[in-house]
Amino acid sequence: MQLSGTQRLAAAGVALAAAGIALGWGLALAQGHVHGHTHAEQDKGGWYLKLGPDARARAIERQLRGFPTAMAEVSYRYTEMYFGGLDGNWDYAAHMAEEMRAAFTAGLERRPKHRKSADSLFLKGALPPLEEAIRKKDLELFRQRVETLRGACTACHAAEGAPYIRIALPVTRLNPIAAP
Repeated sequence: MQLSGTQRLAAAGVALAAAGIALGWGLALAQGHVHGHTHAEQDKGGWYLKLGPDARARAIERQLRGFPTAMAEVSYRYTEMYFGGLDGNWDYAAHMAEEMRAAFTAGLERRPKHRKSADSLFLKGALPPLEEAIRKKDLELFRQRVETLRGACTACHAAEGAPYIRIALPVTRLNPIAAP
């Protein structure tokens, strides 16, 4: 069965939400506290991840995975930033660009082998000029810089051995954010 574009975007949103939930729970489990419960209380319920600290850290790493979860979030933030800019909701676009940068940075913390391409093409390359266009609230400049960002993302994927990932302009809104 082949999914429509909207269905694929919805699935990506669900995957992103699941990754966020997994991260939150994983961090809470790693710290030994979930909703104020102790290890002993969690064990009674049978749901606590019964692993030692090292094994627990490895389990959390497996659940967070390397770069795919970061890329799912970057994709989501890119779409939201794009529509924020088109709507003239510059504060929202700026927020999403900041969150996109944070997701990318977190992904690089997990997988530093991607840093060279990410820094040169994205974090220090195409993203700062796009952030500048957002600060200027210049729609035409924003559109140009989004095109530059798309090209940089596609080039980064190719440099990392995934030339089949070619970034397009978003066509479907993911959230019902109102224009200002």
